[in-house]
Amino acid sequence: MCSSPQYLRDGAAKRCAICDGKFGLIRYYSWRTALCSRKCADRFKARREADRRWLRRLQSRLTTVAA
Repeated sequence: MCSSPQYLRDGAAKRCAICDGKFGLIRYYSWRTALCSRKCADRFKARREADRRWLRRLQSRLTTVAA
């Protein structure tokens, strides 16, 4: 993700990490990720929560198989 051309050499993002849209006057940040709107911030948080749930299910299945 950081090797894509949307990021400058100093680490500042040129476009939104979710929708690749341009930034307006206000930028939203979640976990040091620049987002263009509240909608994208909500989508980012939902994606993180879905990843967390998936990892919990995977861990619980791995512990039951190993036991």
